[in-house]
Amino acid sequence: MNLFGKVIGMSLYDGLKDEIVKKIIQGEYPIGGVLATEQELCEQTGLSRVTVRKALDELKREGLLEGVPRQGTLVRARKGGFSGNMDLIALVAAVHDPFFALFMEHFEQTADKNGSLMLFKQDYEGKALRSDKLFFRFIQKGIRNAVIWPQTDDIDFGLLMRLQTVGMNFVIFDQQFDTDVADIVCLDHYHAVYSLYEDMRSRFDGTIVFIGFEGLTLSSEVLREKAFMDASGGSGTILTIGWNTNVEAETALLLESLHLKADEPLGIICISGGIGLAVARHMQQRGLQHFPLATVDYLTEMSDYPMTAYEQPMIEMAEKVYQRLAAQNNEGRNWRAGRYLLRGRLVKCGFERNM
Repeated sequence: MNLFGKVIGMSLYDGLKDEIVKKIIQGEYPIGGVLATEQELCEQTGLSRVTVRKALDELKREGLLEGVPRQGTLVRARKGGFSGNMDLIALVAAVHDPFFALFMEHFEQTADKNGSLMLFKQDYEGKALRSDKLFFRFIQKGIRNAVIWPQTDDIDFGLLMRLQTVGMNFVIFDQQFDTDVADIVCLDHYHAVYSLYEDMRSRFDGTIVFIGFEGLTLSSEVLREKAFMDASGGSGTILTIGWNTNVEAETALLLESLHLKADEPLGIICISGGIGLAVARHMQQRGLQHFPLATVDYLTEMSDYPMTAYEQPMIEMAEKVYQRLAAQNNEGRNWRAGRYLLRGRLVKCGFERNM
């Protein structure tokens, strides 16, 4: 190992380049900030001025640094995408969402069809989007394109901006954020909930309630709740169960508390397919299929229950995510972040097929 902790055989100036990139990602060299002088770098690293100058010149050619008269060498703020290749694409996601396998299957097929290899990195604790070490490893391995499926709103957008500066392209899937460093591809949550509400209201005059997750601040869940309140004219009732709990047990307790056998009819719209299935099973066990039920997200298991589901367009979403990564590579500095909301369709499940 050399003084930079790199594998033997790596040139000294490549090692210095890596260290500079790492410090930019970590924020030690801020965007627009001035690097140490050549002399200071020589003293800090023990490298010759020729080696230091070669490393800096290459980083300037790659667009990471720029020399400014009377100021020195600055970290260049990159606006736009990084023009590279799409040989490798990283998918960073947790696996809590039941649609993860379905999206990954379609996205991997799309990548394969276009000659790209998808690599999956599991976000075990929801902290990957604050990890400069993870993304520095991507850069070292030549991975410049990443798809992020966050199950948390704890995202370091400053880190993503620094990664954009050193040459990474991002698409955020499923969640909506206000950012200019990544394209957003997700479901049109308003359309999903409005469609379910209007469909149920067209056949049902009673009270409609919405079941969501308690304390969850993900944008998709927040938007779905807001859409329900808007659709109900602000008079709707939102009920919740705990996040990352036993959905079946929590749902059963909630439904028992609603006294579903009361005289007043009750319609239920669920925030996700997991809750929707739990409600459907409980209602079937209690012989309560006459209460209308609808849910965002369609799962094949729903075919056994009388309910309406909003199916997400997973194939279209996977293709759009790939297209947006390609746009960042092809458009380079002319690329600007966009938000792409895709609409699905209503699916009549179970006995409702015959209604």
